[in-house]
Amino acid sequence: MLKRLIVQNFAIIENIDITFKDGLTVLTGETGAGKSLIIDSLSLLLGERASTELIRTGCDKAIITGYFSHNNIYLKSLLTKLNVNPVDELVIERVISTKNSYIKVNSVSITLSDLKNISKYLADIHMQFDNEKILNPENYLEIIDNFKYELTNEYKSEYSLLLSLFNKVRKEYLDLLEKAKEFNERRDYLEYSLKELDEMALEKGEDIKINEEISILKNFDKFYSIYQNLDSLIREDFTDKLYESQKLIEDISSFKEDYKEYSEKINDYYYEIDSIFDNIKKDFKRIEYDPNRLNELETRLNDIDNLKKKYKKSLDELVDYKDELKKLLSSDESFDELIKNKLEELKDSYDKVYSKGLELTKIRKEIAKSIKNELEKNMKDLSLTAVFEVSFKDVVKEDDYRGLIFKADGLDEVDFLIETNIGEGLKTLSKTISGGESSRIMLSIKALFIKSQKIETVIFDEIDTGISGKVARDVAKKIYEISLNTQVISITHLPQVASLSKNHIKISKDVKGGRTYTSIKELNLDEKIYEVALMISGGKVTESQLEYAKEMILNKE
Repeated sequence: MLKRLIVQNFAIIENIDITFKDGLTVLTGETGAGKSLIIDSLSLLLGERASTELIRTGCDKAIITGYFSHNNIYLKSLLTKLNVNPVDELVIERVISTKNSYIKVNSVSITLSDLKNISKYLADIHMQFDNEKILNPENYLEIIDNFKYELTNEYKSEYSLLLSLFNKVRKEYLDLLEKAKEFNERRDYLEYSLKELDEMALEKGEDIKINEEISILKNFDKFYSIYQNLDSLIREDFTDKLYESQKLIEDISSFKEDYKEYSEKINDYYYEIDSIFDNIKKDFKRIEYDPNRLNELETRLNDIDNLKKKYKKSLDELVDYKDELKKLLSSDESFDELIKNKLEELKDSYDKVYSKGLELTKIRKEIAKSIKNELEKNMKDLSLTAVFEVSFKDVVKEDDYRGLIFKADGLDEVDFLIETNIGEGLKTLSKTISGGESSRIMLSIKALFIKSQKIETVIFDEIDTGISGKVARDVAKKIYEISLNTQVISITHLPQVASLSKNHIKISKDVKGGRTYTSIKELNLDEKIYEVALMISGGKVTESQLEYAKEMILNKE
């Protein structure tokens, strides 16, 4: 329940502080006095988006603070998750600033999205444009779901998760089909490439070795001359002298310990150098100048270079690519197996989404039955004798697993049908009702919603627009009936509604020092009688009108 509202520097409101009570509270006043600004303030406390244009001229920020009491276990659980103290008293502060806007609940900063979730448990606000909701079939599922929000939201969350998994599996399945298609289209080219690479019998590092051998053959005279010089040095018994030197140093080590390490190192070098010389001799014996060999090597290197350019890969990458092609072409049958397995997974995922969607549909249809029965009763109370139905479009299960029947909020498409003239048959509500009828139907729906959700506070912004006479009296009684169990705050122009109020607040505006100010006043009984009489007269108040207003108020008629 809303207990107190403080609004500072908001449009023409400089500073107002309103204490709200239980039952029906009406806000009245001339057009432009600021009644709608009170509703706008409450809307901001309940999660509507804010605009800095609403900050009072000359001020740098607007501050709206609401004090609420509640006893809702779901709200307490939500507050705990948000690290907000889950006490029965909530203070919501909304600051709108050109520099640093913020929202706090019990002094803890939260996001706008969090505020919207909290507000669902605190109050329901009916704006003037809400009547348009029942004229748009796109809103009907939301209206149905809100009657059992906790239940339908649980099923919708599960459905949403399953739908997300289905879309993931479906994408993987389509990707597999695309890969298989691309593979089949490229198969001939891939097989040709593998044959070409296979015939070349490439080896990693082969091009480096070929280049080395070509270099030697092209420079054989120089290479041979260098070798001859090296061979003459080797033949001068270089290693024999090194060996003898090592033995002599070894003998010295018996007198001086340091020489033992020298001897060991020279010994290691001796065997290493001897091995190097031996390899050089063997290598040279294998090399001889052969012009045919040179030609073969150059031809081979040219073929390798052509392949590298063609495939835009190095020799080592070509060898790896050949192995990849072999693996790919030898395992092409696995595509069929992968596609088969993924299709089975897709079918299973599809069935799970469809099954959960049907469960949600079943719940919605049960809610729709309750809505029908109680709504027809409420409409009758509002002088609107009508037959009401919620029509669900039949869902036909698909066999191609594209998921076209799956929507973000379930399987359902619904329409509200109504017969307001007996014998005319059910017709689409959005195309058959008038403005006055839409107000009464929306009030009937609101009454059901408030009852089902046990909403502690409901705010009506001129829900009685466009009605008069007996219908106005019926609407007033329905609003009063709601207020017996729920706090109701209503902006009204109808004396019938104002007369039934438990609390009456008048909104006025004044001009002082060239500035416009909004002020509020809670009316006592005499003031309330005069205000209702003024609403009846629309101008000058007569004694008879005062008596009639007094009778309306005291007799609750």
